[in-house]
Amino acid sequence: MDAAMPPLASTPPRPALAPQPRWARTWLWAPAAIYAGLLALHAPLLRLPYFWDEAGYFIFAALDVFRRGWLVPHSTLANGHPPLLSLYLAGAWTLGGFHPWVTRAAMLVWQAALVWGVYRLAQTRLPRAAAHSPVAHSPWIPALLIALAPLSFAQATLAQLDLPVAALIVWALVWRGRGRWALTVVLLCAACLMKETAVIAAVALVSVDVWRHRRAALLWVIPAAVVAAWFLYYRHVTGYWFGNPQYFAYNVGEAARSVPRIGLSLLRRLWQFAGYDGMWLLTGLALWSLWRQRRRAPMLPSGTLPAEWTAVVAAYLIFHSIIGGAVLARYLLPALALYFVWIGEQLAELPRAAWLAAGCAAFLVLGWFWNPPYPFPYEDNLAYVQFVELQQAAAHQLASMPLAGPVWTAWPATDELSRPELGYVTHPVPVRAVPDFSAQSLAAVPGQPAELFIYSREYQPQLDLAAWLPFWQRWGDRYFRHSPPASEAAWLQHLGLKASFSARGGGQWLAIAVPRH
Repeated sequence: MDAAMPPLASTPPRPALAPQPRWARTWLWAPAAIYAGLLALHAPLLRLPYFWDEAGYFIFAALDVFRRGWLVPHSTLANGHPPLLSLYLAGAWTLGGFHPWVTRAAMLVWQAALVWGVYRLAQTRLPRAAAHSPVAHSPWIPALLIALAPLSFAQATLAQLDLPVAALIVWALVWRGRGRWALTVVLLCAACLMKETAVIAAVALVSVDVWRHRRAALLWVIPAAVVAAWFLYYRHVTGYWFGNPQYFAYNVGEAARSVPRIGLSLLRRLWQFAGYDGMWLLTGLALWSLWRQRRRAPMLPSGTLPAEWTAVVAAYLIFHSIIGGAVLARYLLPALALYFVWIGEQLAELPRAAWLAAGCAAFLVLGWFWNPPYPFPYEDNLAYVQFVELQQAAAHQLASMPLAGPVWTAWPATDELSRPELGYVTHPVPVRAVPDFSAQSLAAVPGQPAELFIYSREYQPQLDLAAWLPFWQRWGDRYFRHSPPASEAAWLQHLGLKASFSARGGGQWLAIAVPRH
């Protein structure tokens, strides 16, 4: 019978595997867990058709890359934006097909990167959980707050530029803090190829490092050179340096020449930065915390941010007060990401800080659905979902109607009805564009439309605080080219129409009107 084989003395024992470092384990599971959580929260939104600027530019710019390989779009009016987002979406569609859910799932990657980057930045400010309050001192608090902020949450699935830029700039600062200069430069170059205005982050770093790290300061010139190279190529293709003449005049020429407009824009930017979308509560708590710290130790520095962070925040506030026709809150997302790190640091110093952080998170979630008592862009919270759903209902109605002529309406409905790629109709509906639904546009309508599609292009609350400030309305008309819309009744009465279909919800409305006879 065979005997049991004795062990081979010459076979060395297998060495025990070294325990995996904690940071390595975190790098493996945390980004995937963040993305899975965001995907679950955004699941009801993934199949929505494209909205506003997505429909007006970004989707068709990306389709030109996807279908034709054109870095400068031809199927929509080129405005000078670099092509990185278009290349990214074209890659996602190559893998998953051209569907809204593919687009939105791909954009959530940038939101996950931003949340994870804010956590990594917060680790430098809250490096260890305090024994007396481990939850409140966790770097996950600012990461959670920016993930739940209404503006960030709404932008997370939209195919637009500013949230990816914020993620890239945050990660550039993460690696800069670890002395990884080359990786920092690469990320800033990517941010500039996502949106040209990201170069202001590089300029801000130059202003700081020229005094401290003079050799490093030269590195931040590289992102500016990348932007310059893109505009040289854009000039070669289109004959224009920056966008097109109308785009440049609206965003630069008209805005930067008006000193009163710059001052008013700065006031709006400060509100969007520290008070908008429920941020007033977080800012108030942070200032209270700062006051308490100063009372306890008036001679010790408290509440300060690194110089490079402060420079980036100041650069974004000032630059976007001078440049830009539309004063949109999403342009400030890179600065807001840094602000949330500071907010988390200040909350950690308050009594019952963990409960306060949980209350702030719940308050931000309420902001997804609560609309402020003044006009605001739908894209700043989930009001955009209501807008899209109402537009879908109207598009289905118009697509099933026997039309007597083109549908008169204003952008973005003109694109939603005439371009099936946006997901509202299965075949093009003939349209005729009107500039907007203001009283001036109503007076300029020639004749009687066979079909008119009117809707609320901006949120108009029943109790509008802005209406109590007539000087603010005059300034809006004068400096921001804002024309308040005429009422639905005014349009119908003036043109001799009656509503054949109407819908309302969430403070928004729409109507399809036909001649009374």
